[in-house]
Amino acid sequence: MERQQPRAQRKSAKTLGFSALFSISVGVIVGQTGAVSMLQALGIAGAGFFIAYAFAFLLAVCNALTFAELALTLPGAGSISTYAEVTLGHFAAIIAVFLGYVVPVIFGAAAELMLFDSVIGQLFPDVLPHMAWALMLLGMLVLLNLAGTDVFATTQQVLTFVIIAFLLAVGLSATAETQAVGAAATPVWSGYLSGTAIVPVLVLCFWTLVGCEYVTPMVTEARAPTRDLPRAMVAGLAVVFAINMLFAFGTAHILSRAAVGASVTPHLDVVSAVFGHAGRIVFAVIALTASASLINAVLGAVPRMLHGMALNGQVFPIFTRVSARRQVPVAALLFVGACPVAGLVWARGDPNNVLALSIAATICWMLVYLLAHVILLVLRSRRPQLERPFRTPLYPLPQLAGILGILFVILNSSPSPAMMPTIALYAGSVIVTFGAIAAVWVRFVMKKDLFTLIPSASEPPESDVVASSRK
Repeated sequence: MERQQPRAQRKSAKTLGFSALFSISVGVIVGQTGAVSMLQALGIAGAGFFIAYAFAFLLAVCNALTFAELALTLPGAGSISTYAEVTLGHFAAIIAVFLGYVVPVIFGAAAELMLFDSVIGQLFPDVLPHMAWALMLLGMLVLLNLAGTDVFATTQQVLTFVIIAFLLAVGLSATAETQAVGAAATPVWSGYLSGTAIVPVLVLCFWTLVGCEYVTPMVTEARAPTRDLPRAMVAGLAVVFAINMLFAFGTAHILSRAAVGASVTPHLDVVSAVFGHAGRIVFAVIALTASASLINAVLGAVPRMLHGMALNGQVFPIFTRVSARRQVPVAALLFVGACPVAGLVWARGDPNNVLALSIAATICWMLVYLLAHVILLVLRSRRPQLERPFRTPLYPLPQLAGILGILFVILNSSPSPAMMPTIALYAGSVIVTFGAIAAVWVRFVMKKDLFTLIPSASEPPESDVVASSRK
């Protein structure tokens, strides 16, 4: 049985500690699409990848600081929509969530499921029809999320621990093997030292670090959000950055640059090179874990964003409904669960489309990061009276650096000219489509101006602000 609750009456249980928040912040980052994008960037850029990846990490930290301040200043399940509606209006709130989170679910989660199905299909051929493994995984995770936040958080912690431990083990093993063979590894590594590049792979590097802000809709369910949320986001990025750098370094010493760049599943090739055929069986479990971690985090966060929007009339009213016992936004969860299926149909389930899908999703995601920085700058300027439990260190430098860095990466988002039309088709079509839908919804369904602002629940009454300013 489901019921609809007004925002003021809906109370969330404070069940999430630091470890749960850390796991959620990492959950979207450690999927298979990130590993594939990282290794393909390594193959394209050679040793220049490591510089590009450091740049992407710094940019990701700037984004995390902005989202942490916004989440604690304007706590709510809507996340970016909550931040946008009080500074830029309904139109910005709607398009931000759909471009930054629904589109990446359609593209990124679909790419993740294609990789999962491809890996399992290689290891267990002809057991199930094409994409059946992927759809089974998606269905299982939807059912787990229907069970409530506590089950979701426990599942996420287990998945995150397993995948981080596995990536660390592979990276350490590859590095140890490199040191053991010594000079024999030099010819392989030397191939990465010529014809290096940095700029063409920035967007691929950034894709491997996006998503830590998926934890922000959980701020109302955290036990100590002011203390734990910023730490969880930055610590999650740092851990993933260190492990991925180690993984890439080991890969560059055991697999040729050409082999890494040409493979659809280079992460599987790395595991096979380190552990042999037996390692491929273990990798099947890890592929399941990595894909489940990403999809589980998506199913936990995005429905809550849509629920928060529905309470403001920004999406279909059915998304306001929550389950009576677990307070799960059921309709929103089922909608988000269907989004990757739409992406699979769009991409025809072809793993060769993973790279273009990942880049298109990254561009849409980066536009929302750009918007978040602008929102924080506007909020600091227009509403200084808001209580800010967390303030970005060195403000406004991280925000300005984030804006400039994002613009630079977007303008250089295609690794090759041949891929640009496909990327433009994917990204451009959804930007135009969702932009038009958002404008029509605000103007004709909500019957409001596109940029009408909504007062924040965290903001004191206007009379208090005026009285304070006269003192």
